[in-house]
Amino acid sequence: MERTPSVEEVRPGRCPCCQAASRPVGRPLGLWGHGLRDRQQRGPLAPQGAPIEVVIRARRFLCRACRAVLLVVPRGVLAGRLFSAAAIGVALALFGVSGLSMAATRTRVSPWPHVGATAAGSWLALRRWACAARAGRLWACVRPSPARFTARQVAERAARTLAALAPLALAEARIEAQVFAGVGRAG
Repeated sequence: MERTPSVEEVRPGRCPCCQAASRPVGRPLGLWGHGLRDRQQRGPLAPQGAPIEVVIRARRFLCRACRAVLLVVPRGVLAGRLFSAAAIGVALALFGVSGLSMAATRTRVSPWPHVGATAAGSWLALRRWACAARAGRLWACVRPSPARFTARQVAERAARTLAALAPLALAEARIEAQVFAGVGRAG
């Protein structure tokens, strides 16, 4: 967020689509810098922090072999998600482990203070995240949940898995702090 990295700092080693080398020996570059793209990210920047909305400048690359366009983002950015990985993890922890309601969880994680009357008692994004966590689509380290699990049980499983990845120094910290740190190590 503080500065946009240079093309060389973030150029991938190979194309994830066709596996072509980024810098083949004795040949022209395989992945060319292809501009910048802004990505919104929502949520707190610290476990107990106030939720905000920030814009991250991400580098794009073009693969000369397969013509794929790649977007290189920081580790805490999940594909197709407006909320940061840490914000999603904290929301799952607050809902699944701490037992907060969906509305109370939204207040702690979402930077938007106003919602419509029909959404006052629920939070559709949290339901989507629980569905994605159930299927194992958010983090590879979180096991898919059985169909019989409720959304709260799915959220708890994901949060406890992420918390287990936190450094031992945070073993006595609140679950939100453990999850926040564990997300950085999740794969």
